[in-house]
Amino acid sequence: MNNFVFVLFGGNGDLAWKKIHPSLAKLLKEGKISPKKIISCSRESSKDEFIPKIKSLFGEEYASVCDYINVDVTNPKDFNFIKSIEKDEIIFYLSIPPNLFESAIKNIGHVLLDMTNKRKIVIEKPFGYDLESAKRLNNLLHTFFLEKEIYRIDHFLGKEAVQNIFSFRFANYIFEGIWNKNFIDHVQISALEDIGIEGRSAYYDKFGAFKDMIQNHLTQMATFIAMEPPCCIDAEEIRNEKVKVLKSIEPPSMENVVLGRYEGYTMEPGVKPDSKTETYAAVKLYIDNLRWHGVPFYLRTGKKLKTKATQIVIVLKKMPTSFAKLIGCEPKENKIVIKIAPITNIELRLEIRAPNSDFLSCPLEVSMGMENNTSSEAYETLLLDIINSNQTLFLREDEVELAWALYQPLLDIWKEKKDVELYEVGSYGPKSADMLINKDNRQWYIF
Repeated sequence: MNNFVFVLFGGNGDLAWKKIHPSLAKLLKEGKISPKKIISCSRESSKDEFIPKIKSLFGEEYASVCDYINVDVTNPKDFNFIKSIEKDEIIFYLSIPPNLFESAIKNIGHVLLDMTNKRKIVIEKPFGYDLESAKRLNNLLHTFFLEKEIYRIDHFLGKEAVQNIFSFRFANYIFEGIWNKNFIDHVQISALEDIGIEGRSAYYDKFGAFKDMIQNHLTQMATFIAMEPPCCIDAEEIRNEKVKVLKSIEPPSMENVVLGRYEGYTMEPGVKPDSKTETYAAVKLYIDNLRWHGVPFYLRTGKKLKTKATQIVIVLKKMPTSFAKLIGCEPKENKIVIKIAPITNIELRLEIRAPNSDFLSCPLEVSMGMENNTSSEAYETLLLDIINSNQTLFLREDEVELAWALYQPLLDIWKEKKDVELYEVGSYGPKSADMLINKDNRQWYIF
């Protein structure tokens, strides 16, 4: 796509340098985009400092389309530069702290009232901090933008492995046939990190693991796993099916939620000594529809754990006990493992007779997989979709509000009382998280 102007608020921020600039520069180098101008807006730098840095990191070609403007997003006068953009489509990207979203949207919107340019607006997570704030933000956006012009980012949905869920299910009849309560025992979705908050205390201590990961990223992955086949490959139809899943999830009770905090968290720079913020969260969900009735979905996330791994494990039902008696042992359940990070891989873990063993002998668990570590960075995929007006991997207004509504009863309870269990750094989290799944005669898996 040609002749668009990309306006990046927070263009000198951490996310911009780590993800957005590298992705735009790569897309430009590969000839996939041809922007007229990429304007970075921030308070912390100057054009004389910014452009040379861009040139040294990303080359002359990318630097030639870059510009820099000092902007305070709370000052309406700083947005007057937008008026100088004639005719071209404008993509506004808000890579700024969430407390500044409303000011930026209002100031952008007021300038656009006198302009006829095509426009899009991109909003980073978190989209609100509860149901009420999410609705308020949606209402403000719709004051100035149509829903088709709004791109709410969930970067997990840009990951190759998450998108592979769709083709894996619907392009392989053997799997779609068993993708239901008759064959699947339960589903686990894990996003584990071995690092701490890494200087993000200002954001993290306010939101915590549950709002940071469970409410959005992991719940979105659950909708991809659980959705019905859409009628066609169309952004609205795919999102319609995800919305149906969200409407069918039963709000979790307190007994099906675990919150934890790693030892030493309150000593992190910027964290309040009396903080009740969790760095670990696990929840058990049920989807009350014909396909998934009675199948639990276990979601968990945490920091400073034993390993770094983001993966989905779909555990099939156990073999009948009569077969176990025949071979003298109990075979392990078959599993479909979708690895998202740090490697991208889909594995089938099956039980197969060991070489040179007796005909009726205890099988060994073996895995067969397809590893793909050459996929595009998530932000490359998402930015290209924004530029090409493809909203499939972006959250619609009703998706956002339904996800908040699902967990709002828990958030209301935690305003009054919030029990957070300590866990050791380098462990797999609080013991209560093991009990959450062990009490159902199941166990957590990481492969």
